[in-house]
Amino acid sequence: MILKDRIVDEATGLFFRSGIRAITMDDISREAGVSKRTVYENFKDKDELLRSCLIKLDKLHEKETHHLISDAENTIDLVFRMLEHGISAINSINPLFITDLKRYHYRIWKETYTINYERHLSHIFTIIKKGINEGLFRREINIDIVAILLNQQLNIMSDDQIFPEGKFSKTAVFEHIIINFLRGIATEKGLKMIEKHIPEKGNK
Repeated sequence: MILKDRIVDEATGLFFRSGIRAITMDDISREAGVSKRTVYENFKDKDELLRSCLIKLDKLHEKETHHLISDAENTIDLVFRMLEHGISAINSINPLFITDLKRYHYRIWKETYTINYERHLSHIFTIIKKGINEGLFRREINIDIVAILLNQQLNIMSDDQIFPEGKFSKTAVFEHIIINFLRGIATEKGLKMIEKHIPEKGNK
């Protein structure tokens, strides 16, 4: 593994476990098994390292999404696979990571949101259109409007003013958004498939 990639991987793990603010460049150098000077030779500051972590995470997310799409039997199956994958990801990340990103590194968070917005919207649009072609989603829905609505609902998950961490579980919020969204646009055929997936998910 390239040294720079190792530093990014170790930094990402630390950020996920403890949040961003609590982690210093000294912590990262110790975790990566390199000197602090080496870290600064590869990244001019913590912000540049954080950006590199987010870029690598996004590439990994894209790769995993393509795998889920290729393995799924149909659109309903795909969405439930993505739901399980998303819940696993949420459970592996300390909520402080998102809180710190938005509070102390707002510019980076905004950059990330802006860069990814259209691509995420495009993924949602493609999934909805595929579901319509499979007869699982209602043909009369406006795909553009529905895709934007879902994307915005997913974005407010990380808003602590709307869903305070101590009051709402992020995984529960995520699950409610996805399942109720599916039910709202599904055909009768789609609804039957959704109801079959829900007890399966609950038994895992």
